[in-house]
Amino acid sequence: MHCVDYNSPNRLRAGSAVPVRVNLSFGLEMLEAAGREAAKVERLLTAETRPDLMMDLSVERADREPWQVARELFDGPIGLLPHYLMFSPSEGLDPANLLARIEAVFKLGINFITVHCTPTLGLFEQAKRERLTPITSRGGGIVVRDMLINGRSRSLFAQIFDDICAIAAQYGGVINLGTAFRAASVADGLDAVVREEIAIQAQFIHKARELGVQVVLEGPGHIRLSELGDYWEMIAPLDVTPMPLGPIVSDRFSGMDHVASAIGAARLMSLSRGGIINAVTAVEHLGGVPNLRQMEEGLRAAQVAAQAASLDFDGTAFEAEAEVSRRRASLESCVLHSQDAGCSRCQRLCPLISASYSRVVPN
Repeated sequence: MHCVDYNSPNRLRAGSAVPVRVNLSFGLEMLEAAGREAAKVERLLTAETRPDLMMDLSVERADREPWQVARELFDGPIGLLPHYLMFSPSEGLDPANLLARIEAVFKLGINFITVHCTPTLGLFEQAKRERLTPITSRGGGIVVRDMLINGRSRSLFAQIFDDICAIAAQYGGVINLGTAFRAASVADGLDAVVREEIAIQAQFIHKARELGVQVVLEGPGHIRLSELGDYWEMIAPLDVTPMPLGPIVSDRFSGMDHVASAIGAARLMSLSRGGIINAVTAVEHLGGVPNLRQMEEGLRAAQVAAQAASLDFDGTAFEAEAEVSRRRASLESCVLHSQDAGCSRCQRLCPLISASYSRVVPN
């Protein structure tokens, strides 16, 4: 698998044989919330546990974009979706304005962008025939709407992809290939639409490399745990760093999407032996903007998944686990972070206290 080197202040690497990285998304859904979002980002970035990457998903424009606020506190890679703020419900997307936006954000310090090159009218029609929910990707949905507004037969990103790559190469930027038709529910999972989209994505991965640009592949959204092995077998020959959007492996448990996502992400990252996990919050499908606590919980769940997967191939990850074991042995306690409070679970039957064995007399 290709390793990606992000041209950010801390030169982060992601991919094969590198510890699994975690991305945290944030953004502005209404202009009045700019102060609130800035405060959440500041709190998250001054905490002990920080993400490895961040992504601005803002759908409203502010004088200072949220990613610019984050950059003052964060030296890791930051990305965005350039079409989010460029789409007009009446006119769609303008290619010249979109390219200008891409060059402007790379010049200002964005390290990666997500583009949705795969939509075609044929694939969209197939999704409408074969799925209850044809599309769930917001970025992919914007591209499809632009196609319908402007009479395009394929994604605008596909039409200007060479120009995008030229800009990315100039600034050392990374391109995330978005998955416009990732399944909206586990019931669809790894269906024919997803398989066809992967074939199209392969073409753009090869094209980007020909043009000297590093690529990350966004992956499945909702998919059964048993299908993750099949998915990995399909993308492994592409030799690309995966960045799954989830994957959420069960839709049944309202308010537990961060758990379902962590399960799927750990499994896929174990198979791929490297990549990037997206932190998912508990309110992913509850219709609300996540608050600070929910973002912290989503980030921690993703970090647990990243550590669990990294243990399969990264020695530094295993050494962190070994250190926990040594501390438990030296303290004779399972409790490491609240020694003053002690432990009240096992009481005099605690198996870790060596003194509890001192009176055992062998026959």
